[in-house]
Amino acid sequence: MTNTLNYKPELIFYAGSALLEGPVWDEKHDRIYFISIPDEMIYRFNPETTEIRTYLTDGPVGAAVLNKEGMLISAEKNGIVQIDPETGKRTELVHPNTDDRMRYNDGKLDSEGRFLIGTMGAEEVVEGAASLYSIEGESYTEVLTDLSIANGLGWSQDGKTFYHIDTPTKKVRQFDYNKDSGSLSNGTDCIEITGDGNPDGMCVDLDDMLWVAEYGGGKVCKWNPENGEKIMEILLPVTNVTSCCIGGKDKNMLFITTAKEGEEELSGGLFKVKIR
Repeated sequence: MTNTLNYKPELIFYAGSALLEGPVWDEKHDRIYFISIPDEMIYRFNPETTEIRTYLTDGPVGAAVLNKEGMLISAEKNGIVQIDPETGKRTELVHPNTDDRMRYNDGKLDSEGRFLIGTMGAEEVVEGAASLYSIEGESYTEVLTDLSIANGLGWSQDGKTFYHIDTPTKKVRQFDYNKDSGSLSNGTDCIEITGDGNPDGMCVDLDDMLWVAEYGGGKVCKWNPENGEKIMEILLPVTNVTSCCIGGKDKNMLFITTAKEGEEELSGGLFKVKIR
C-alpha cells in the first residue's frame, strides 16, 4: 500500500520561472544549486539566509553539477563548460552533441567524477535521436543511444547500479555500472510509472530508494527498485514537478523543482519537505 506523506512541501524560492530543474545540494556550504533552463541561468541559493547568486549560461542549460574541486560543470546548448562559482570564470571543456536539433538535459557526476549527461529535442521531441554521454575530462563516450528524452539518473550508494529515465517510456531502467570504465551493461526495467504523470528527474537516497518527480502528475514518488513497489507519494500544490535531490545538514530534506502551468500559483517554484 502506498503512503501519502502528510508533510506539506514548503515553498522556499519563487521568481516566476517557466522551468526550474536539476537541484544539486552543496554539502560543504549547505546551499543548493538549481537551473532555469529557458532563462539560461544557474541559481545558487542558501535556504537559511535566502542569499542568492546567479550565473548566466551560453544558451539553455540542461544541468549544472558540482565536482570534487567545487567547480560547476554546466551543460549548455553550445557545450560543456566549467564555472568557478566564486569568480564566475568560464572554461570550455567539450561538446559531444553535434545535432543542432538537440540540447543537453539532465546530468549527474558518478563517484569517480565522470559527468553523465543526456540530450533531448531543443524545440520538440525527436524520437530516437537523444543520447546519454559519459564525459571524463575532455573525452567522452556515448553510453546510451536511441533515446527520446534522456532524463533522470542516479546511482546506488555502492556505485554499482545505475538508474536512468527515458521519459516517454514511463519507466526507470537499471544497469550494472562499471566504476572503472564507466560502462553500462545488463539493462532492465525496474519501475513503471502509471497515471497522468511522466517521470522526469530523480534522485537516490541513502537507503537506495528512488525518488521520482512526475511532470504533469503533481507529485514525487518514492520507489523500491528491488521490487518495483511504490512506497510513498509527496503531493505538491503544482502540476509540473521536474526534479528533486536529497539535502540539508542531516540529509533529511527533499528539495523539489517545478515548472509553470498556466496561471497556477506557485508553479515554477522551489520547494522543500522533510522526509526523515
